[in-house]
Parts: sequence; structure tokens; C-alpha cells
Amino acid sequence: MAYFDQHRAELDPDKTVMDNLAEGKQEVMVNGKPRHVLGYLQDFLFHPKRAMTPVRALSGGERNRLLLARLFLKPSNLLILDEPTNDLDVETLELLEELIDSYQGTVLLVSHDRQFVDNTVTECWIFEGGGKIGRYVGGYHDARGQQEQYVALKQPAVKKIEEAAAPKAETVKTQQ
Repeated sequence: MAYFDQHRAELDPDKTVMDNLAEGKQEVMVNGKPRHVLGYLQDFLFHPKRAMTPVRALSGGERNRLLLARLFLKPSNLLILDEPTNDLDVETLELLEELIDSYQGTVLLVSHDRQFVDNTVTECWIFEGGGKIGRYVGGYHDARGQQEQYVALKQPAVKKIEEAAAPKAETVKTQQ
């Protein structure tokens, strides 16, 4: 299992980008193959000079890119992403979408970025209140459409039940 923490707690602010990623080594293992640290960091949009920078000097988006670089080094079949789009620019968002799309395992994603959800997921779980979780095929907008269809189908049935249960007004005939 690999977990992306939106709070960035696993980064050491006093270490450089390279040291946070490779702990002093020059190579990292990517899908079972060795890669030079700087080359791998460039995949995550880090210029080689920026790789020597202490993490405390990085922007929020750069810290998230570093976390993503670390995350995708971990061999896992389950990827849990907690608000991974916070502080990311468009280029990094597109990179993350590609990484998720090519990921061979299961991805659990929590995000408020509806477009990102639409672009990356095949199923949505939505908290619907009262302890219920709705499961829907597709992205966020697909899920909302399915919810609306369900409500529309349910409304006439509820109305018919209410009408059947409602007391009928009786007409009394009087003789003249």
C-alpha cells in the first residue's frame, strides 16, 4: 500500500529534495529498474538545481510533486490519495492523471477537484447522509447524473403510494 498524505508529514524540511527522495543514493528503483535520481525528479518537473534545495524552501506544489515522486517509487497494489491535487499546477495535474491512468493496482482517491475525479476514476463513492454511501459508475458528474435519475424515478412511485394512502373524500347523496 502507498499513501499520499495531504499534510506532507513524511517530508524532512531540512533535507534536500534528492535526500528526501533517495536518502543520499544516486539511483532509485522505478518498477524494478534503476534510474538516476535527477532523471527521475525531472519526470516530476524538478530542474536539477532545484533537486539540491532544502524542502523547507519549496512551494506547496513542489512539496506535493516530491511526495508524488516518493509515492510512485513504492511498490504497491493499492494507492490511497488524500487530496493529491492541492497546490498543483495544470502541468502537474496532467502528470498525476497519467500516472494514475497507468497505475496497475487499485486507487482510492479523496478529492474536491471534480474535474480531476472525472478524469481519473471509474467508480465514485458518495456520502449521501444517514450513514449511506452511494456507489456509481464513472466520475463525479456521471454519479450526479445517476443520482438525479434515481430521484426522478423514485418520485412518481412515492407520489402514487402517498395518493393511495391518502383518505378519499366521500360524496354523500341526499334525496330530495
